[in-house]
Amino acid sequence: MLGAGLASLAAPALAAAPSVTVTADQALRFGAFFTDTTGTRTVSATGSVTGSAIVPLTGTAPGPAQFTFTYDRGNNANVAYSLLISVLVPGTASQVNGGVTGTIARFDTDLPGVSALLPGQSAQVTLVGCQRQICSRTFRVGGTLQVARTSGGADLTIPLPIVVTVLAEL
Repeated sequence: MLGAGLASLAAPALAAAPSVTVTADQALRFGAFFTDTTGTRTVSATGSVTGSAIVPLTGTAPGPAQFTFTYDRGNNANVAYSLLISVLVPGTASQVNGGVTGTIARFDTDLPGVSALLPGQSAQVTLVGCQRQICSRTFRVGGTLQVARTSGGADLTIPLPIVVTVLAEL
């Protein structure tokens, strides 16, 4: 009888390992514009657009990149927690197309406590208010595009890689 009682006890379920995903919801868009030789166009994380030596053209509307960060803590513990994360833009982003060169060398974000993301340098952010197994936050990234044109025109599409690492669950 004792053996039957022990066999009916289920083994404790193991919690899944914590996991992180970052999805690119929207690309950083500088829109359509013209410059004689060189110019800059800034699209901030809030969506404001400024430029120097740039003539805006009709076409694609400028706007910030948007990313969604999702952390699955691996268990269902319903205890409030915060996350200390590191956000990194690995380096400058650039593209050459025909006689046009575009480089994004400065970034800004709407992540709390971080005004600028410097290429190659990580920024630490504390995300507060996580309540459930899965904690998700959406954030935006803007930047300044430096353009040099020697001839012709181009449609520049510059990928914006973002690396997010969880440093600690607090």
